[in-house]
Amino acid sequence: MGQDRTLARGARAFGSLLTAALALVSLAWIIRDFTKAHEVVDVWWNWAGLPARAEDGVWVTSFLEPMLLLLYSVAAVTAYRSSSSGAILTWTGLLTVAVRTPGLWNLNADWMQGVPDGLLSKVLFSTIAAVVIGAVLIITAVAGRRPAQSTDGYGLSAAPDPADEPPAGPTRSGAVAAFLLLGSSAVVLAAWEIRAWQQTGWDRYETTLTGERTIVRLLDAPSGWVLWAVVLLSLVAAVAALAGVPFARPLGLIVAAPLLAVGIFAVAYGIKMELFGHFGDLGIEGRLRLLTSAFEVAIGLAVLLALSRGEQRDPQRVPGYQGGSAYGHAPQT
Repeated sequence: MGQDRTLARGARAFGSLLTAALALVSLAWIIRDFTKAHEVVDVWWNWAGLPARAEDGVWVTSFLEPMLLLLYSVAAVTAYRSSSSGAILTWTGLLTVAVRTPGLWNLNADWMQGVPDGLLSKVLFSTIAAVVIGAVLIITAVAGRRPAQSTDGYGLSAAPDPADEPPAGPTRSGAVAAFLLLGSSAVVLAAWEIRAWQQTGWDRYETTLTGERTIVRLLDAPSGWVLWAVVLLSLVAAVAALAGVPFARPLGLIVAAPLLAVGIFAVAYGIKMELFGHFGDLGIEGRLRLLTSAFEVAIGLAVLLALSRGEQRDPQRVPGYQGGSAYGHAPQT
């Protein structure tokens, strides 16, 4: 999104409806897993990666689902009212496409066996719909742009609407903090993925990128694929924050969601397996992995705090914006 542009009200409303639809789809699959679980808590442990049995032996949701549900719900509300609505829709759509795309080939794979055809078809249909909606969100953010704080034909400012104001970039301190936090997080996650590649060899590591014969939850995405996507988005957000680009705020806040999700469920796994209680008995790599999970939670929370406040751009430097009295002169052409 251009720094001096926002979204038209119709585009914001349409984008909010689409993100709300994505939230409802995620909620529906979560409810489905709740109804199939022997105990409600089994769904949580399934998200944490622990073995738990479903009534029909099939889990649909992974840790991505509660994260996406929360993200979509917040985006649906804020996209309609925020001056950064274009960036919110763009990055929400891009993240959706990133985590759902692997399902397009995995759900059609020959090795996907033991799943009722009706259920598999429904999951595949919802995956296709999510990818399409994600792409439409990006298109909406591009096609619905208009100049921020436009004036009418008489040079009068339009009715005040927070969503029509210039997008707010991060504060200077928040930008530096986000750069350091997101940059360090990307480096740590990338280092662990490179370590896994070295330990297992390319043939096995490749399956963490493609998901071949490794997907046990139908809506799950390959672990390596997800983590590299988070690394890439984190690096983009870190550089954008340091440059003071307005879209750095929504991107950084959106990237914090998968960081928190990965960390929280990894910590939950460590608590359930009593790994923290036997921290001293673990090898150096096991300790580092546990510390990394806690680090991801801390980073996610810190990024949310650092980017929660925005620094409004100088309205006098925004084309078409009429500060002061509502009876300002129309810009010269």
